[in-house]
Amino acid sequence: MKVAIIGGAGKMGRWFTRYFVQQRHDVTISDIDEVNARRFARSLGIRLSHNNSEAAGSADLIAVCTPITAVPKVIKEILDDLNPSAAVMEISSVKSPVMPIMKKIALMGRRVLSVHPLFGPGVEDPSGERIALVPIHDAASEIDFAKQLFPNLEIILVDLERHDHAMALTLSLTHFINIVLASMLAKENVEELKNLGGTTFTMQLLLSESIMTENPKLCASIQMSNPYTIQYLEKFLSEAYRLMQYVREGEEKEFSKFFNEAYSALSEHERLADSYEAMYRALKTIRNSSGDAANP
Repeated sequence: MKVAIIGGAGKMGRWFTRYFVQQRHDVTISDIDEVNARRFARSLGIRLSHNNSEAAGSADLIAVCTPITAVPKVIKEILDDLNPSAAVMEISSVKSPVMPIMKKIALMGRRVLSVHPLFGPGVEDPSGERIALVPIHDAASEIDFAKQLFPNLEIILVDLERHDHAMALTLSLTHFINIVLASMLAKENVEELKNLGGTTFTMQLLLSESIMTENPKLCASIQMSNPYTIQYLEKFLSEAYRLMQYVREGEEKEFSKFFNEAYSALSEHERLADSYEAMYRALKTIRNSSGDAANP
C-alpha cells in the first residue's frame, strides 16, 4: 500500500512513518520543515514530496499528522488531488476541531479514520499499546480498517464528546498543572531541589520536564482546541483555592475531610496502595536506566 504521511517530520509523524515502513508499505512524507524532513527521509530511504498535494496524489492512505489546528486546512488543500479510492486518517489528540471536515469527506464516499494514539513517539514496539478510535460515519467498517492497519494495538472505541471530555482531564489539565509547576521551579535553584527532593518530587519533576520538551504551539493547541478544557481548569482552580484556604487558616479538620473525600472516591476505582508501590518501582527503573546511560 502507498502511504503518505503529511507532517512526517514531526514527532508523531516520524513514529507513523517508521511504523508503516516497518510494515513494508511504500511511504512518502511531506512537511513544512523541509530541511529536517529531507534528512529524515534520507535516513529511511523514502521519498520526500515537495508539497502535501504531491504526497497525497498517488497514495492509498493519507495520514495527517500535523498540529490540531492545521488538520482541516491540510485536508481541504489535498482533497481535489486524492485518488477516488484513497483513505484519509487523522491522529489529533482533540477531535472537535477536525470532525466536521472528516464527516464531510466521509459523506463523499471516502474511507476515513479518526484515531488518537494513547502513547508517545518514544514507543519503539507498539504491540499491546492502545489507540483510541472516534467513529466518523460507519463505526464497524472503521474499526475493521483500524485493525488492518494496527493489528497489534488495542483499539478503544469512544465517541467524540467522551473522547474530548477525557482529554480535557487526562491531557489538558495534566499539561496545565505541569507547565505551571515548571514556571515556578524555573525561578528556583532546581539542582538543589533535585538533591533535597524525595520520590514524589522526583516523579513530578520528571513529568514536568518531559512536557517542557514539547513544542509550545502543540501545548497551546491542546489547551485551546478542546472545548471542555476551560471548565475543568476552572474546577481545578476552584478546588485548589478551597484547599489553599484550609492551609492558610490552619483548618486541619477541613483539610483532612477534603483529602478523605478524594481518597474514598479514588479507592472505589483504584487500589491506591498498588499505585504507591508502582511509583517506587517506576522511579527505581528510571534511576537504573539513567545509570546505564551514564555508564555505557
